Amino acid sequence: MNRLSLAIILCCGACQVKTNTSREERRQRMEGVTLSQSMKGSPAWTLKSRLALLREDDQRALLSDPEMEFYREGKAVSHVTALSGEVNTESHDVRLSSNVVLNSYEDRSQMTTSVLTYSSSRQRIATASPIELKRPEGVLRGSGLDASPDLSEIRIFDQRSVFHEKR
Repeated sequence: MNRLSLAIILCCGACQVKTNTSREERRQRMEGVTLSQSMKGSPAWTLKSRLALLREDDQRALLSDPEMEFYREGKAVSHVTALSGEVNTESHDVRLSSNVVLNSYEDRSQMTTSVLTYSSSRQRIATASPIELKRPEGVLRGSGLDASPDLSEIRIFDQRSVFHEKR
């Protein structure tokens, strides 16, 4: 059985917590937030956000300028950035949106899209939105994707074109 753990680390000095305790909604505003998930003692991913608004009423945190780093065997394998996002505090699933860019270190590929989700239980990224995948050997475009976070396993659902770059 794989054991997952999630830690929330608040950056000291840069962290500010404000709580709204009205009956309608409980919220906390946090600056400089880092979340990490590990499996069997090894890091699986790290999520950093400049600003997070924790909404306790629906178990999610809204993120500003989120960045994720994915790991395999303790080594960083990919990095993804976006303008906004949210994390489900129960399932640890992440949804990134607006100018999402994922860079895979191993094969030097870059994927761009408007929305990207990460399923913590499946350890997979997915989108139904249009994607562009640039690799050293060419460019793929399509709509919809299911992949490993390092882009070593990819399935593009509606591939529309393949272009090979000249070397």
